[in-house]
Amino acid sequence: MYSKLRNMWSRATIAAVVAGCLAFSVTATAAPKAGAEGVSSDTYDIVVLGDSLAAGYELGFTASSVPYGFAEHAYEQALFQGLRAEYTNYGIIGLRSEGLSKWLDAAAKGQAVKEADIQAGLSDPRAAAMFGKTTQLAQDLKDAELVLVTIGGNDFLWMLNDLGFETAFDQLPADKQDQLKAQLDTLLEGFEKQLKASLGTIQKLQPNAEIVVANQYLPIYIQIRDQKTYFVPDSTAKFLTDGQARLLERLQTVVAEYSKQGLNVKIADASSAIEKDALKFTSIRATDEKGNPMPDIHPTASGYAALGKAFAEPLWGTYQTVKPRKQGVPISIVVGGKEVITDYAPVIKKGRTFLSLRDVTDALGAELQWNAATSTATITLENRTVAITVGATTISINGKSEPLNAEPAYLQQFSGEKKTYVPLAALSDGLGFQVVYRETLKTAFINR
Repeated sequence: MYSKLRNMWSRATIAAVVAGCLAFSVTATAAPKAGAEGVSSDTYDIVVLGDSLAAGYELGFTASSVPYGFAEHAYEQALFQGLRAEYTNYGIIGLRSEGLSKWLDAAAKGQAVKEADIQAGLSDPRAAAMFGKTTQLAQDLKDAELVLVTIGGNDFLWMLNDLGFETAFDQLPADKQDQLKAQLDTLLEGFEKQLKASLGTIQKLQPNAEIVVANQYLPIYIQIRDQKTYFVPDSTAKFLTDGQARLLERLQTVVAEYSKQGLNVKIADASSAIEKDALKFTSIRATDEKGNPMPDIHPTASGYAALGKAFAEPLWGTYQTVKPRKQGVPISIVVGGKEVITDYAPVIKKGRTFLSLRDVTDALGAELQWNAATSTATITLENRTVAITVGATTISINGKSEPLNAEPAYLQQFSGEKKTYVPLAALSDGLGFQVVYRETLKTAFINR
């Protein structure tokens, strides 16, 4: 099976596998900063920087596609940690390490820039608009608790294209081999220089931020037990994997240097995450409508989940998910990092989540008083008090009546009893919590 897979790839196709991220005509949309009603300034702010991986690009994406990349997975993991998290994504397709360092430098200096000032010829149609947000980039970095970075893959494009894969590396003329080796040396030095510059600028803007930088993956093989089968000639594979190893050494050197300076910077192991199953985690075996190979090295949805785990590991040492929902249960609820497990299932009414009043107050750690005469629940947490009445279209927050912005609270019938069901977001928001619903997980996160 796998020998057939290798044989189906022409040399030009193999080149596309390695350098496929460099000629996109479509793009994923920028992930917006996650908003939530009632959010205070005391938030856990995440800034995402880098290339098409940061942007969350997948094969087949268009300008209207909504990314679910490693950034979104990391953001969800922050919510699972009970953090009042928000994120902003500045990933640009085709961006190289020099472009990132120039952009960060301009942001730190308060300079307005255009695409030509940073990196001409970018394939990302959002590039001009993104560079127009340079002032906001600086502010977001100053506010950041966490910065996630993927950069470097595009640096090596022209060298890979020059290699061409028309013949095996060891079959090239000696002077051509020497030229490619020298080019690789130059690119590695340039990557290290630009990464140092980028980290230095981030350090100036926010020295207390935690930073995670991904290493580079190279999906040019499959592994069955202990045997690797490469999609490229063995000598070419050796040249590429040796370059990948040297690139990792450069990354480790930079990280160690800045760690000694007190910067909290770590490495996400993208290489191990993706290369364990390149066929599943990338689109390297994709074909067009006629069945012709159309490989693309970008992660699939499963690949981005694997990358999300790679970023979560150095941050929190775990990757959390909600428990499988019972049949008929439409949504999971996580409060302060703890999933609400209850016999009284949540209900969706006109797009709003309702939950048993007692389950809500117990999960929030709030005090509950019930007035049977008026069917009114008064919920208190520290300096905030919310009163909600069954059937009412308003809610009282610290004595001020406001529109409920949801269906009224109601009595839900169960076997032998009734439970008061209240709109989860309205109550949580009234008590000063952040409320975020993630459609990707069908989960509501409630965090202080």
